[in-house]
Amino acid sequence: MYIKKLSKNGQISVPLALKKKLCVNDGEYVYIYMEAGRLLISKHHEDVHLNKVIYRNGKFSIPTELRRMLKIYSNSLLSLEAHSKKGSISITNLDYIEDQGQLRNY
Repeated sequence: MYIKKLSKNGQISVPLALKKKLCVNDGEYVYIYMEAGRLLISKHHEDVHLNKVIYRNGKFSIPTELRRMLKIYSNSLLSLEAHSKKGSISITNLDYIEDQGQLRNY
């Protein structure tokens, strides 16, 4: 698990280890969607109508509507975790979890 902050532009940098697990290269599009109160980023998805973002310079931009839904603001602490079986990266807003009375586990 990696802890990152969202930039002022709504971007999050992805550690190289997670990039390799996602098998994404600079300039490629990936799917980004909400599931079970967190964001998932996946290179492949059966629903082609989901939001897509481009992986550029080691970063993804999280769409504004998804940030609002998950209460992700600039400088929010985010947990990034790879899921090898799913071929995805999950992003959890740690600040939002703490606000809901749950404990941070990092």
